[in-house]
Amino acid sequence: MIMQVQHVEKKDGLYHIQYIAGGPLPFDPHDVVLIRSAHYFIGSIMEVHPSYVVLLTHADHEPHLAGTLELELAFSPTVSILGAEAIIEKLGYFPPFHYDRITDASLNSGNISLTIELSATTVLVPQSADLTPSDVAPLLPEGIFTETDIPRYAITFIFDQTTDVGLTPLESENIILQLDFRYEDTDMVIDIDALRGLSGSFLCGGIRAEIVQL
Repeated sequence: MIMQVQHVEKKDGLYHIQYIAGGPLPFDPHDVVLIRSAHYFIGSIMEVHPSYVVLLTHADHEPHLAGTLELELAFSPTVSILGAEAIIEKLGYFPPFHYDRITDASLNSGNISLTIELSATTVLVPQSADLTPSDVAPLLPEGIFTETDIPRYAITFIFDQTTDVGLTPLESENIILQLDFRYEDTDMVIDIDALRGLSGSFLCGGIRAEIVQL
C-alpha cells in the first residue's frame, strides 16, 4: 500500500501520520509492517483511521517518515498468534522483544517452546514517552522508575509444526537483539537475532502464546 505523508506529529512516543492514499490502509491495530522509503524499516500499527495512522517505531526512523511511503504487512500477531490479545491487554502493545531474555527453550518433535522474560523497558514502552524500542541497550530514565516499581512478565511461545530448524544451543545467558515474525507462503518464519546466546531461525505452521506475571 502506497501513501503520501502530509504531516507527522509525535505524541507520547507514537507517530501520528496524516496521509493520502488510494483507499483506507488495509491493516489492523498491532500489525507489524515493513516500511519502504529511502531504506527499509519496521513499525507497528497502533491505530488506523481514514486519514491518519498511529505508528510505533524507533526514533531513528523519524526523518524517513516523509514523502511517499510503501507499507507492506510483515506479520499480524492478533491473527496468527493464539494468545496475542492477552499479551496486548497486559502490556498495551505486542512487544518487539529487544533485549529480552530467553530463559527456557525446548525442541521436541514437531514443536518448539521458548520462554522469554521481558525487560523493564519492554514493559514500560507504552507508558512512557521517554522509552521506545531501541537498537542500543535501553536504560530506565533516572528518577522516574525503579526496577521494583515495574511488574515482571514472561511470555511462553509454543511453535507448532516446525520445520527447517536451525537454532544454536541455549546458553547461560540468552539476550534477544531482534525477534522477527513474518509470513512465507503458507508458513511463518521465526528469526532470532541474539546479542548473546540462542539464535537462528525456523518455520512453523502455528503459534500459541501465554503471558504470566512473575
